[in-house]
Amino acid sequence: MRYGIAVVIIAFLAIVGTVVLVSSGGSESKSIPARNTVVADYDSKDSASVSWTQNGRLVGDDERKAIRVTVTRNRRTVEILSGYSARVEKSSEFINTPEAFEFFVRALDNASFGRERTVKNPDDRGMCPTGSVFVYRLTDMSAEIMRTWSDSCSKVDGPYGGGNAPLIGKLFKAQITDYNVFVKGVKL
Repeated sequence: MRYGIAVVIIAFLAIVGTVVLVSSGGSESKSIPARNTVVADYDSKDSASVSWTQNGRLVGDDERKAIRVTVTRNRRTVEILSGYSARVEKSSEFINTPEAFEFFVRALDNASFGRERTVKNPDDRGMCPTGSVFVYRLTDMSAEIMRTWSDSCSKVDGPYGGGNAPLIGKLFKAQITDYNVFVKGVKL
């Protein structure tokens, strides 16, 4: 009888211990650790691109606008996007050089472009409805290597962990000749 009770108690403790370990340890294994992507590791790849997108406030699809700047080793592109499906309304393209791209991605690394942090809600849809959401991407051969975002409503929103989102925006805008002329009249 004693051995029977001891076996039941041990089994009960094993079950409780397993549940406790899974529930407490499970939260650690489920959380995605913040990571840092070194953008300069892609400076010699013809297939790599970095982009910055400023999505405007949440309005009707017919009024929704965004601006996207994409930089590769061979070109610099700016686009005005319309609607939530991001249809290209207007674009302009400029030649780039491998040397200019190397300098640019190193400046992005220095500005912590590739730094990510763990957040409760990594989805940017519907965030900062009265302001702007900024999306930062690194792709290689159309594969998304990194995608983070921040917004103008709160410094704690989004997985972008670089801490200096305005600098990143300035760096991308500076890649486009006459950027302010191109985006004049765009209501974000």
